[in-house]
Amino acid sequence: MNSKSTSTSGTYARGETKGKSFRIGFFMAVSNPLNILFWLGIYGSVLAKTADSYSNVQLLLYSSGIFVGITLWDLTMASVATGARKWFNHKVLQWISIIAGVILIGFGLYFGAQAFQLLFL
Repeated sequence: MNSKSTSTSGTYARGETKGKSFRIGFFMAVSNPLNILFWLGIYGSVLAKTADSYSNVQLLLYSSGIFVGITLWDLTMASVATGARKWFNHKVLQWISIIAGVILIGFGLYFGAQAFQLLFL
C-alpha cells in the first residue's frame, strides 16, 4: 500500500552512517526468529545425517562451517541491503515493493488455507 513512498536518496538521517545502517541490518538478520529457525533446521538436518557416520572432531568442523556460512550469508545480505538502494531508481524500488507485497500476501493465503484444512477438515 505504501509502495509509492520508497526513497532513493543516498542521504542518511543525522547521526546515521552507512556503517550504522549496516550494523543494524546485520543484527536484525541475526536476531530474526524466522532466520534463526531456518538455520537451525538446516543445521539439524546436516547434523542428523552426519552424526552417525563421522567423529566428534568432524562434527565440530561441520558445525563450525555451518556457523561461518550463516555469518557470511547474513553479512552479505546486510551489505546488499545497505548498498543496493543507490543502484535502483524509484520505479524499480516501487515494483520490487509491490511484488514483495503480493508474494507475502500469497504466502499468507496459502498457509492460512493449510491451517484451515489442518484444523477444520
